[in-house]
Amino acid sequence: MINVQTWVVLSDGRYIKILINKGEGKALTILNADDMPAYAELCYLMVNGKPLDGVGDLAISSKINNVQCQANFLIEHHKSGMFDYLAIAAPADVLTRLKNILPVELLKLVVGEIAEDLSVETNSEIENRFSGIIQATLDITV
Repeated sequence: MINVQTWVVLSDGRYIKILINKGEGKALTILNADDMPAYAELCYLMVNGKPLDGVGDLAISSKINNVQCQANFLIEHHKSGMFDYLAIAAPADVLTRLKNILPVELLKLVVGEIAEDLSVETNSEIENRFSGIIQATLDITV
């Protein structure tokens, strides 16, 4: 059995929520900020509009582009080999903005997208909505 890691990214344009599937028969699990300092910093930035360790001009920054910050986070963690595939759910306008920012090599890893805000849905509902997409990632690697 091949273990494939798929990140399910939920964004409403301001906040991001990441759920992880680590292979066949595995449930989606929430990426906790406590488990990844870079994710904690991203969440802090989105909530507070400034970097966690900002001083001087960084502490009084201009308006943060949350979608750009989310894309940067995904780009960096793709380079680190943290996931094999992406599935994205976001309102249509946010989904379009995110796809316009992500580089081509990352867009090739997007195996499914849902043009809806699912960030407030339960994990079981999210899992139901993405089950076919997750299965497709497993079928790709066989």
